[in-house]
Amino acid sequence: MDFSLGASVFGLSYRIVLLNFAAITTTTITVTNAILDIWSSPPSENVVAILREEAERVYAEHKGEWTKAAIAKLVRLDSAIRESARISSIGGAGMARRTKRDVTLPNGLVVPKDNCVGVSMHGLHFDPEYYAAPHEYDAFRFSRPREEALLSEKPHVNEDLVTTSVHWLPFGHGLHACSGRFFAANSVKLMLAHLLINYEIKPFDVRPVNPSFSDMQVVPRHAEMVIRRRVKA
Repeated sequence: MDFSLGASVFGLSYRIVLLNFAAITTTTITVTNAILDIWSSPPSENVVAILREEAERVYAEHKGEWTKAAIAKLVRLDSAIRESARISSIGGAGMARRTKRDVTLPNGLVVPKDNCVGVSMHGLHFDPEYYAAPHEYDAFRFSRPREEALLSEKPHVNEDLVTTSVHWLPFGHGLHACSGRFFAANSVKLMLAHLLINYEIKPFDVRPVNPSFSDMQVVPRHAEMVIRRRVKA
């Protein structure tokens, strides 16, 4: 972002458009990917039913109000979204940076000053060293260890949607990780919880394929879904 533009109309507009592109577009893609991944899960896994039960239970416990505390209880939905962000990440590379000086890597390779570098998100997200069956969408990959640890009262590594790590990079990592990820995570969970409680979507026989442009993946433009409002007793 070019802050040298100052407080001129163009400068302010430039920043707003840039922030909107970074926030609104990525949130929309994240929600769409989560819908496609969740409703493409094998029927035998009952993913939608499990997520719907959680959303309805938490909503009832909090007397029909989505508070911050209520959203935090959507542990399984959180996991389903995090897993979708892993397997259907928007970019192939993450943590793009420009070197401010010559950098010598541990293997002796020298990256000259003023070069752009990044990390292969796909390489990490599909590495079997970090994820069992990495090419399979496992909605409860991250909530399962968390729930098992709670039952056994054993410590566990927190892996919720806003937690970054060296092998999960949709929000970046380290000092300059996305500062808006907390708002984005709550927004995505609210939208999907509302969808689960109030609507039914016909499951996909096959998950629509995301088209790729360079190292970017976007949601399919021509995917169709059948959706209807739920009839409540």
